[in-house]
Amino acid sequence: MKFAHRLIVALLCAVGAVSLSAPVLAEDCTGFKWPLDTELRWLAAGDDIAVKSEDKLSVPPAKAVTLSLQPAKSVKMPVTPGVKAQRIAADTFSGWFTIEGLKPGLYQISLSENGWIDAAQNGDLIPSKGFSGRQECKAIHKSVRFEIGEGPLTVQISGAPSQTIRVTVNEGK
Repeated sequence: MKFAHRLIVALLCAVGAVSLSAPVLAEDCTGFKWPLDTELRWLAAGDDIAVKSEDKLSVPPAKAVTLSLQPAKSVKMPVTPGVKAQRIAADTFSGWFTIEGLKPGLYQISLSENGWIDAAQNGDLIPSKGFSGRQECKAIHKSVRFEIGEGPLTVQISGAPSQTIRVTVNEGK
């Protein structure tokens, strides 16, 4: 009887340890205005593409991107950001990267933490088509939709609290 009791306790501890180490994404990340299941899978996979600010991706990423940022006050964005400069705190980070090969259509750009998202093409900002955010979600802090046209897309991130930020760029559903 004691052996069976110890076995049950050991199994329960093992199950608890596994469940604590697994990413808790779905239950914390409900209530967005549009589906983000693919983005959540990409972020949970942990096989991000490492990108430095000003890098160019020749093909659209089919996984998350970890973008290395620079101190916000030292970054020169290709297009003036849509957020006022005085709203970007001195102790935050900013950066950008370009993606080639996207087909025109609705895309959602999502961030793992706070930051301002701009999308630009042909030297102009693209107006956003919607915003959704969930501070309770540990994987995705916010997601913004943009209607992308022909040509390379520049993704600009301003005012992030950390030197790296995880970004997903995916077709809207």
